[in-house]
Amino acid sequence: MKKSVAGILVLTIFLITFFSRTLIAFQSDKFSYEAYFSIRQIDNIGSEGVPLFNDELSYGGRTHLFPPVFYYLVSFFDFLGINNASKIIPNLLSSLLVIVAYLICFHITRHRTISLFGSFFSGFIPIFFDTTNDVSVYSLVLLLTFFVLYFLMKVKNRLHLNLALLFLFVIVLSHASVFLLIIGLLLFLLLLKIESLEINSKEQEIILFVTFFAMWFNFIIYKKAFLTHGPFVIWQNLPLQMLTNYFFDLKLFQSIYYLGIIPVVLGMYAIYQVFFKVKKKSVFLLIGLFLSSLLLLWLKLIEFKVGLIFLGVILSLLSVYSIKLIYSYLNKTKAPKSANWFLFAVFVLFLLTSVVPSFNLAYSSLKNIPSDAEIEALRWLKQNTVSDSVVVARVDEGYLINYFAERKNVLDNDFLLVNDAQLRYDNVQSVFSLRLKTEAIRKLSTYDVDYIYFSGNFGDEKKLYYTDEDCFDLVYDEVVKIYWLKCRLE
Repeated sequence: MKKSVAGILVLTIFLITFFSRTLIAFQSDKFSYEAYFSIRQIDNIGSEGVPLFNDELSYGGRTHLFPPVFYYLVSFFDFLGINNASKIIPNLLSSLLVIVAYLICFHITRHRTISLFGSFFSGFIPIFFDTTNDVSVYSLVLLLTFFVLYFLMKVKNRLHLNLALLFLFVIVLSHASVFLLIIGLLLFLLLLKIESLEINSKEQEIILFVTFFAMWFNFIIYKKAFLTHGPFVIWQNLPLQMLTNYFFDLKLFQSIYYLGIIPVVLGMYAIYQVFFKVKKKSVFLLIGLFLSSLLLLWLKLIEFKVGLIFLGVILSLLSVYSIKLIYSYLNKTKAPKSANWFLFAVFVLFLLTSVVPSFNLAYSSLKNIPSDAEIEALRWLKQNTVSDSVVVARVDEGYLINYFAERKNVLDNDFLLVNDAQLRYDNVQSVFSLRLKTEAIRKLSTYDVDYIYFSGNFGDEKKLYYTDEDCFDLVYDEVVKIYWLKCRLE
């Protein structure tokens, strides 16, 4: 296949991926619950020029800790409108992954047709398609991570060396998940040592430099969190129940469905081949990141979804190495035409086991966004309550209270620098399940709560049991219920 033809096909894969993701994203004008934290940051950069580090609404007033590069990037396109930019840019970044996937696959296989498979595979990872309405920094981190891997594969070239350093620098400034990459690179060096393969001095120097730079930078950013929470900061100070549920337990068959059967089977075969048959340095680089993702998932240091997305991309790239091995073998048999039939079979199976599940998960994710009824209730809060009102809601709804109602919440999904995170989480959870009125009022009074926002979307409770007319006014009675607390306990 000619280089120009391959380029056109890669561009076609990119456009298919991008338009598929954006088409699904624009099926709704809303986002996932957690995305509204990002949108507030982007909005504040657009209006004030800086992110909302000091937030008067979250937890009734607190400080956020995060590197702001991603939010500045999306905010740069706010001339499209905040909502449009927040849907287009993350999906654009996610779709650009297919281009670097092709480059990596071609470096490994030197076969353009087979490399197109890796590009296509990386664009339609089912769990990755579940993020079309997330405004997630990982859309940037993933793209930068795999560009770094590609440049490190070609590190002997001065230009690629400089680009590797530049992209590593940007990742460090973008998110703490850079440590997933760093651990992967350190494991790569360890694998090379174990397998007695040559370690390029430039690779070693870059990896060690970025390791110390990332540690220094993240200590500067999260110094207060380290001093407040100690080692528990690496688990983001999450309450125990959330740590258990938030990261899930790895379930084999569910994980395979999320990753796609073809990338899993062929990717694992590639790992077997490289460990026990032909040692290939560039593939060991991917395996290092694969092992890093597994390790951090096992230790519950990264979210289940994020870990699976990394694994999905890595296995998609590794699977191309397996395809090349099998294709080359079949070409040497007495039936060389079977090699092309093999490629066709892989493509069809991928359509059935990855592309179809990708769209299924993406459309299912549209059910996990705030409904019109919820938004209407939140806007009612904004228009009918005083500006310093405190509203208690489920933890997943905390960002909605801040964004749409512009009112103080009791808690949300950012627990860093929250000293009483576990107690606060337990109290809020119990507010929605208690039956004893005095106990509920006592806990609500602890946080000076004025209103209870009850959507019924989270938890098993379908109503509040203690809300009598003596102490609670049902001030909003639609699908969502909003209660005004009239009583206090000192």
